[in-house]
Amino acid sequence: MRIIYLLMLCFFIIKPIDVNCTEEISYEWKYIHGKVISIIEDTVDEENCMRYQKLLVKLTERDLTGEAEIENVINTASIYKIVVKSGDEIIIVCNQTGDTIENGRVYSYARDKYLIYLLLVFMGALLLFGGKNGFYSIISLTICVSLILFGFFPLIMKSYNPIIVVSIISVISTLITLSVIGGLNIKTYAAIIGTIGGVITSGLLTFYFGALTHIQGIGDEDVELLSYFTEGYNLNFRDLLYAGIIIGALGAIMDVSMSIASSMGELYESNPRIGKDKLFTAGMRIGKDIMGTMSNTLILAYAGNSISMILVFFLYNRSLVQFINSDQIAGEILRALCGSIGLIFSIPITSIAFISISKKRNNYVRPKAAYRK
Repeated sequence: MRIIYLLMLCFFIIKPIDVNCTEEISYEWKYIHGKVISIIEDTVDEENCMRYQKLLVKLTERDLTGEAEIENVINTASIYKIVVKSGDEIIIVCNQTGDTIENGRVYSYARDKYLIYLLLVFMGALLLFGGKNGFYSIISLTICVSLILFGFFPLIMKSYNPIIVVSIISVISTLITLSVIGGLNIKTYAAIIGTIGGVITSGLLTFYFGALTHIQGIGDEDVELLSYFTEGYNLNFRDLLYAGIIIGALGAIMDVSMSIASSMGELYESNPRIGKDKLFTAGMRIGKDIMGTMSNTLILAYAGNSISMILVFFLYNRSLVQFINSDQIAGEILRALCGSIGLIFSIPITSIAFISISKKRNNYVRPKAAYRK
């Protein structure tokens, strides 16, 4: 069965979901890699808070080599400053005509190469310490990311409901990820049921308390940026927030569900005659140990992502009432708590599912065969 998932992976990589218009879109600006050879000029206009750099850059694209002179205009009063020096690798935005570029300027530092190195380190660690399971983890992660990049976002841009889309993608991601990692057996079935149950719980709570608190999903500055685009103006930002909460909770809930199911599977394999009550109690005890750390992980992750926003409130000396009732903070609290509650509910759901499936299968096949099928 895992060969099937490999074929699915190839499908998603080679032919992503096509929901865009068939008409080819041409872009005026080109983004080109380059390396700064030297700084030709570097002047500062203190009165207007501006700095001007004239750079000699070596173009490092496969189909575009040679050298070019470009400008780097810096607003010294802004926090977004890219001050380059010799040897820096940069991205140039320009108009390209044949083998020459026009109106070139510095867009950003070239970070992609080093991010790819970091990704390779991550994949290497998975393979080194996870072996075959690490390889399957890479496959499932690639498929999940492909679903989000080539399924979720294009469908959202075509005005599909974010909640419906994210629900479908969450189910598909759960089925593929847990089946690839755990194989087709009792623990995987139980983990899938527990994950879906936990995500549904999280989603229902998000809808209910999101409506009660009248959260609009417009606290993020990037949301305001979306409203300037024709395609983004008609988006339902509240539903996007809800979809983000579900996606954010999905990974943690899958982790907990598989951990519970796998632990119960080991107990069941070592003692097939263990009673339902003892097996359920064991699952809940294991879940209690996982529950605290995973809830902390979710909440601290969201808090860490909101540090700048929280600091703004402290700097403006806002009261606790103002702090909690702002759309931004209320949205983050909703995100953290609904995700954590869904995680907690996945523990008993997984435990009950494992008991039900294992005892039912035990009537027809030997316990070990059922577990390892």
